[in-house]
This record gives sequence, structure tokens and C-alpha cells, in this order.
Amino acid sequence: ETSDLPTKQFPFAPVMVIPLLQHMGKAALPLVREGQEVVRGQCIAEPDGYMSVAMHAPASGVVQRLGLVPSINGKMVPGIYLKPFPGSTQEVVQGTPCDLAKASPEEILQAIQAAGIVGLGGAAFPTHVKLKIPEGKHIDTLVINGVECEPYLTTDHRVMLEQQQDIFSGVRYLLKATGAARAVIGIEGNKLDVAESLRRKLPRGEPVSVEVVPVKYPQGAEKMLIASLLQREVPPGGLPSDVNVVVVNVATTAEIGRLLPTGRGIEERVITIGGPAIKKRGNYRIPIGTPLRFALEYAGMDDNLSRVFLGGPMMGQALPSLDIPLT
Repeated sequence: ETSDLPTKQFPFAPVMVIPLLQHMGKAALPLVREGQEVVRGQCIAEPDGYMSVAMHAPASGVVQRLGLVPSINGKMVPGIYLKPFPGSTQEVVQGTPCDLAKASPEEILQAIQAAGIVGLGGAAFPTHVKLKIPEGKHIDTLVINGVECEPYLTTDHRVMLEQQQDIFSGVRYLLKATGAARAVIGIEGNKLDVAESLRRKLPRGEPVSVEVVPVKYPQGAEKMLIASLLQREVPPGGLPSDVNVVVVNVATTAEIGRLLPTGRGIEERVITIGGPAIKKRGNYRIPIGTPLRFALEYAGMDDNLSRVFLGGPMMGQALPSLDIPLT
């Protein structure tokens, strides 16, 4: 329903709600105080240790308060309430660029952590941790996961059509960070327009290829995709690194390529809002911290809407409340 709909920019909610725990691991530590003015993209929370990432202001505005905010699992977690300035230009503040030519693999991982990048395919696992290769292992192949086999969701489809240079830029950072000799972008056979478009734009002389795999659920799972693309079987209880592979979601890759060259942090992401109860179905670039109720009201809800899933109908989670923020 939404794969052919270009991504639209989403408006700012009257109040943004930014959980300091949007990822696996430890919550970030706030760097702001109540009443403080911030600019869009400013770092507002720092990582609390290695298994944590930074948070950035999704809008220029004033910090209303620090307190507990609702999360997807029904629990309250530490967070920041931010009121955007109505008249602001909402320009994004830039940081210190990560120069690919000069940066070491460790510096690239630090830049990814500082940018607040986690797995955007749904797992929300800190990307810098995933890319840290275990002692004694080596990576020969980087797999970019563009399968997106979850029904209704088409964000990766649109990212692969609209952000191709960001993806190729992200691949360069990932190849250097992991030491992999080549990258393979895996796409399911129901996205041939994406495969053809990416193949036409492949950077000359770079070890990047696009491979199409049959349409099969749940091929988006790492181990399934590795088996389909590379005919390698990850051992039970093992990790992709056990077969010399790292798998990164394509939207995560695009964010690395979009943010690291300017030193910016992630303050928005592409989300599909779809399903039979939605009037304006589509793909939207939504500021992180947008309350779900605001997003659904903007997209138009039917009166008889009964259930909302975050993450799709198969692997997603039915929500206990519409008051949680998008993360």
C-alpha cells in the first residue's frame, strides 16, 4: 500500500517526549536542565558506559521537565519533555565530522555511539557494540539487510530508493570499521525496482554488490539472510561473526552515511504508518520523541481503530497505550 509513496516530512508535536532508554543496554544520562533552551540536533544526553548511546534534541525548543516517560513495554523510564519553538527554523546543529580517510575503526565506532545510532530494523541494539569484532574473529563480508519482509512496513523500501548515496557512504564507513573485504546488499524479489536502481548507482571500483533473494518470511532475520545470500550457516547459539559476517540494517547504514560526515546526531527516522484503520497511509520522516497519539491523529484514525502495533503485525508489539513516544 505504501511502497510507492515518497517519504514526507512530519510536523513537530506540541511537546516531544524523549526517553533516555530507547535501546538495549543502559539509559543515557541527561546533559540538560529544566528550563534550558536547546537547538535541534544538540546532544542532550550522553552514553552511560559502553552499552549505551547519546540522545539528541529532535527540535529546537525548551526543556519543560526531566522525569519518567511511558515506554513500549508499559514501564516508565527516565526521559526529557521538550516543547519546540513554534517560530524556529529548526536547522540542525552540526558537530565534529568523522573523516573517513583519517578515522581509525575505533574512531568510527565512537562516532556511531556519539551519533546515537542503534539498529533501526527493530532490535535497537547499539550499532557500535554490534560492529565491535570479538577477539580472534575476522570479518570478510558485510551484509546490508534490505529484505524488509514484515507486512505493511515499507520504510527500508523508500530509504533504498531515496537515500542511495547515504547508503553507499554508510557502507564505506562500515567496511573500514569491520575490516570486511566486500559488502552485499540483500533485497527480496518483490523490490526489483530497488535492486535495479541500486545496481545502476553502484560506485565504480568499490567492492559492493546487490543480490536478490526469493520472497520468504522471515528472511529478514540475520541467520536466514546469511544462509540465503552466502550459503553459510550460523551455528546454534552463535553469532554472524562465527561465519565471518556482520549484518547491518539498510536504514541504519543510511543513517551512518548521512550523519557521520557532518558529525550530527540522529534526531528523526523514517516510519511507515499503515493498516486498514489509517486514512493517510504513508512513509514519514518523523522526529524521534513524537507521541504516538499525535502521529496517528495526523495520519487520520478511523473511529473503530482497535489495535496498534509498533514494528509490524508479525514481529511487532501490540501497544498498551497511545501515549508512548516513537523511538
